[in-house]
Amino acid sequence: MISLIPRLFQRAPALDPESRAWIHAIFDWAGNEPHLGSMLRKAHLVLPTAEHFPGQADNRQAMAQLVFDRVLEHGGLGDSPFRLVHPGNLMDDPIPWDAMNTARPSRNPAEPQPGGVGIRYDPELVAHSQALIAHFAREIALRLLATAGEPPPALEGNEAHIAELLATQMGFGVMLANTAFQVRVNQCGACKGPSAERETALSRDDLAYALGLFCRRHAIPPSRARAHLNTPLRPALRHALRDLARREREAASGAA
Repeated sequence: MISLIPRLFQRAPALDPESRAWIHAIFDWAGNEPHLGSMLRKAHLVLPTAEHFPGQADNRQAMAQLVFDRVLEHGGLGDSPFRLVHPGNLMDDPIPWDAMNTARPSRNPAEPQPGGVGIRYDPELVAHSQALIAHFAREIALRLLATAGEPPPALEGNEAHIAELLATQMGFGVMLANTAFQVRVNQCGACKGPSAERETALSRDDLAYALGLFCRRHAIPPSRARAHLNTPLRPALRHALRDLARREREAASGAA
């Protein structure tokens, strides 16, 4: 088994210039989209805390609904047609959300509403709150891509990657970065049993850079995000912030 401990003391590797430029391009694209820009300008840093995700539930379905509703609220989508589809309920294939002012359907999973945009989830993720939050944010963002008037840069084959960047712009970067690996959740600790994995597209370094860019563009103190990042990710965020500061200095000197 390869130990991860020595890596904790190594400097985070820099992303290649093409990756950094593409992340900036996706942020710029989303900010200029009429359906997305106004929402993203109001985004705030969402944290995996009881303040941002209050409440308790007696079962997994109720807990998933509670988290889902909070994700919509933090994303500025409380009146959207997105609805949570619990396991065991029938759901039509996901459809594009093509009306920003469409009324949100009933949340009763026993009464599927035509035109609602269903979001699936694996109940095993409920025990891993950050993975569940990241999953919801990514799946919502993936469907928001269908509302864009212009396609994002390099869309084909990169839909999941772009969705994670969009979810980061919506404020969920901390949870996405913390779970940017195959989060395997077993039913009972060390025993072998059914498990769930959050699907991921971007690397932790990619998402740390995107999180840093989000903080810079919204004038959010990076320390707020850093305090809730897993320890191995903090050097990656620090390196991203240094790179972003350098880019800003270079842009300022070039404009002078």
